[in-house]
Amino acid sequence: MTSAIHVKMHDEHRLWESEINHWRDDLRAWQHELAQAQSALARLEAALEAHARALRQHASALRLEEQTFAGHEHVLASYEQGGQGGELFELARQHSDEAQEHLNHRETHEHLKQKHRQIVAHWMALLKSLGETPAAAPPAQSPIVPEG
Repeated sequence: MTSAIHVKMHDEHRLWESEINHWRDDLRAWQHELAQAQSALARLEAALEAHARALRQHASALRLEEQTFAGHEHVLASYEQGGQGGELFELARQHSDEAQEHLNHRETHEHLKQKHRQIVAHWMALLKSLGETPAAAPPAQSPIVPEG
C-alpha cells in the first residue's frame, strides 16, 4: 500500500471518530431527555386523570341542568293546560340564574373542547412518532356521559 492510501485511511478514521464522538454526544443528550420524559410520566398520568375527571364533572353538570329545565318545562306545561301556576313567579326569578349557569356551561364546554382536542392531537402525534397505531375511536355513546 502506498503512503497516500495510508493517509487517506487515517483521515477517514479521524473523520469517523469525530462523527462517533458527535453521535455519542447526541446519545447522551437523548438519554437525558428520555429520562426526563420518563420521570414526567406520573405527572402526565395525573393530568390525564384530571382531564377525565373534568369531563365527568361537566357531563354531570349538564345532566343536572337538563333535569332542572325539564322540571320547569313540566310546571310551564301544567300551567298552560289550566294549572294554577303557583311556582311560575319563582321559576321566572330563577330563570336569569339558569341562563347564566347555561352560559357558564357553554364556556366550560368550549374550554374543554379546545383542551381535549389539543391533548388528543399531541397524543396521536406522539403515538405516530413512536410508530404506534392509535386506538380506534370510541363508540358514539361515550361512557363518560351519564345516562338519564
